[in-house]
Amino acid sequence: MRAALIINPSSRVADAALAEVTAASERHGWLAPLVLPTTIDQPGQRQTDQALSAGVDRIVVAGGDGTARRVAGVLAATGGDAAMMPIGVMPIGSANLVARNLGLSPRHLDKAADMALLCQPQPLSVGWVRCLVDGAWLDEVPMLVVAGIGRDAQAIANTRDWLKRRTGWLAYAESGARQAFRQTMSMTVSLDDGSAVGIEAWSVLVAALPRLPMGILAFPDLRLGDDAFQVLQVALRHPLQWGAVAMKGLAHQQKPVEALRYDRAQRVLVMLGEPSPIQVDGDLIPDVEQVSVRLQAGAVRVASPVAVLTPDATAQP
Repeated sequence: MRAALIINPSSRVADAALAEVTAASERHGWLAPLVLPTTIDQPGQRQTDQALSAGVDRIVVAGGDGTARRVAGVLAATGGDAAMMPIGVMPIGSANLVARNLGLSPRHLDKAADMALLCQPQPLSVGWVRCLVDGAWLDEVPMLVVAGIGRDAQAIANTRDWLKRRTGWLAYAESGARQAFRQTMSMTVSLDDGSAVGIEAWSVLVAALPRLPMGILAFPDLRLGDDAFQVLQVALRHPLQWGAVAMKGLAHQQKPVEALRYDRAQRVLVMLGEPSPIQVDGDLIPDVEQVSVRLQAGAVRVASPVAVLTPDATAQP
């Protein structure tokens, strides 16, 4: 047995991740991993093709959510045997949303390495996001956790780089707090074959996995490999509603919150009132006029502890 390790060498803990995956391979009788570093120009697609050509038994992704979604996107788009290739995750990025939804902590890379090699693969759905910019549709990009449209994306765009380097996901929380009291935005939303509906929302989130940063259970009805997105309209009328929103996400309260509207859909189309950035698993696309998101349910396989198949499982922040 041999794994390919697709690793982002710019991470400050890349060397530690490599050491842990190498040690886990030796510990469990696997060959030394095939190490495939990413670059700015080649952030994961080519490395995935190389891993498939090498005939490895598993791909381990050591990087952030951008690296994970690109690897999964190649496997999902290739289909066939490639889509059945198990993916393991080493959480060495800033937000690590994919890893946290799998119950993995960046503080325990040794355990993450064992899980990446040994855990039973489970279905993982892939979203495909296409954006209209300057009147032209861009190529689809893959999504594993969430696409954010509105102030959510602007919060990520305004994240302070120095704080992100020092604190990781806490930098996103600080930027989000600065955006929290901005006005709602005009959008038009269509779900599946439904009619377009005009809304005023702080943000629209299209999610394929349940948890956001800080372990917030924002999408409690989602399961790993679900056959539909959960679509959340954050329609705040006044700042005091943020208290109820925070309590629902952090304390996992079941009581409905007036400012939050949930729907389920396999296809989502959002038209923005004015060009704005959107975020796909934390990566920004600027000046977007329309966003189309479709789901490829259970498209790939991810190494996951069985316990995290229910949203009650607790991912460590």
